[in-house]
Amino acid sequence: MNLFAIGLSSFIVALSGALSPGPLFAVTITRSLKYGARQGPLLIAGHSILEFLMVVLLVAGFGTYLKQPGVSRFLSVAGGCVLVLMAGLMLKKTKTDLPIEKNVNTTKTLSVINGMVVSVSNPYWTIWWLTIGLTYLSIALPRGFAGLTAFFLGHISADFFWYTLVSYSISKGKTKFTPPVYRIVTVCCGIFLSLFGVFLIIKAFI
Repeated sequence: MNLFAIGLSSFIVALSGALSPGPLFAVTITRSLKYGARQGPLLIAGHSILEFLMVVLLVAGFGTYLKQPGVSRFLSVAGGCVLVLMAGLMLKKTKTDLPIEKNVNTTKTLSVINGMVVSVSNPYWTIWWLTIGLTYLSIALPRGFAGLTAFFLGHISADFFWYTLVSYSISKGKTKFTPPVYRIVTVCCGIFLSLFGVFLIIKAFI
């Protein structure tokens, strides 16, 4: 497979995954409502840092250790607890009015960190990399550094494309989100995160 094919197929596969709503999608919605269109790219910047580290670990051979049942169970429980905690904080903030975008510059670092935390707390992200991700790495590795670069750039480009579009759309529609509507959306996202977190915790023991 040539470099263009690796990059393009990586983009398409990653986009299909990004289109499936999950914890990162819920956080993107709530932060975009609060702080504007730049939240999507900032969250994905954190997500991409974590994905780069995952690629390094897998290429170095750590995928075998991550597949161990005990490690998978720990990631599921720890990730579930983090998501429940984030949901609690999100629901607590619904008591305040819809924030104004003027504070966006003070949230850049926090948004990047949130992107990393939400990603690593979702064990399905790890599962994706240990299955589909490893498969793509096996295809890209024979092409050396150029192959890995094409794969990674194609992958993160899909995330940046989709979540930038989502964040921009949510931000531009903010005028339609009155404080009551904002609270309803935030509560729904918070409930989703908490239920998903509880599901992950229960799943680790069944």
